[in-house]
Amino acid sequence: MITMDSRGQLSAEYILIVGFLLAVILIVAVYVSDQTEQNTIATATRLGAVNASAEIGIMNRNITPIRVTKVEMTGSTDISIVVFLSNSTISSTQKQTILAGVQQSIESEGYPVNNAGNNLTISTSKHSYLIRLS
Repeated sequence: MITMDSRGQLSAEYILIVGFLLAVILIVAVYVSDQTEQNTIATATRLGAVNASAEIGIMNRNITPIRVTKVEMTGSTDISIVVFLSNSTISSTQKQTILAGVQQSIESEGYPVNNAGNNLTISTSKHSYLIRLS
């Protein structure tokens, strides 16, 4: 009696299953890498702004504490990130300090950042980001 192994059908079935699994894994990996990039940049933006605003409060005890209330991302390819602060009457020097903190935080994650004065820009292979303070 001849078993299915000797005809090669069992090997073909394994190859088809492995090929299907590999295709599914690659599709999921592309989606996950896109979301990971966005999450990394959004988290680095928030942490950089929080750390810089805390530094401003520590260095100058006479000012009202500046808190990051939220970080809002909009867009799909050209993504705009707006950092909302609790104190809207901060000076331009303080804004520059917060943007410098955001820049340092994002660069520590491995993304090159261009400081355009009042905002930061990042260009990756998938997206372009514009980061500004509210």
